[in-house]
Formats: sequence, C-alpha cells, structure tokens
Amino acid sequence: MSIGNAIKFMKNADRDSSFRKSLYKLNGIMEFRKFQIVEDLEFSDAEFEEAFNHLHSECQFAEQADNLFNLKHLFELIICHTK
Repeated sequence: MSIGNAIKFMKNADRDSSFRKSLYKLNGIMEFRKFQIVEDLEFSDAEFEEAFNHLHSECQFAEQADNLFNLKHLFELIICHTK
C-alpha cells in the first residue's frame, strides 16, 4: 500500500471517465478492495487522507481544490456507503 497509489487513484478518477464509471458500479467494500488489487492501486484510508492533503497543498486555483474535494467526497461515498 502507498500514498503514491492513492495519488494515482485520485488522478485516474479525475481524468478517466471509464475509471470513474467503474467506481460508481462498485457494490460493497470488498468489491472496492478487489478493484484496488486489479488496478494495482492498493492504499489505506490514512494513506488516502495523506495523499489528499499533499495534493490539496499543491492546488493553485480554487477550481483545482474544488475538483479535489469532489474526488474526496466520491471516495468517502464509496467507502462509507459500502461498509
């Protein structure tokens, strides 16, 4: 598991619509964990939070920060609503 994987996850979710659609289809935390393994993007919740904070500190514009917060909320919905 790594922070780098969490960063890659967020960038893929932001830039790749088919990746995002795959996330929307997940049903349960176990499916999400399997998705992480298949995509080679394993990371913990704490690593996700650290990656988010790192990327947030790099935002130069409000729009970038808004997009990042939207990705965080998507992740939280997947995790919170699938446990």
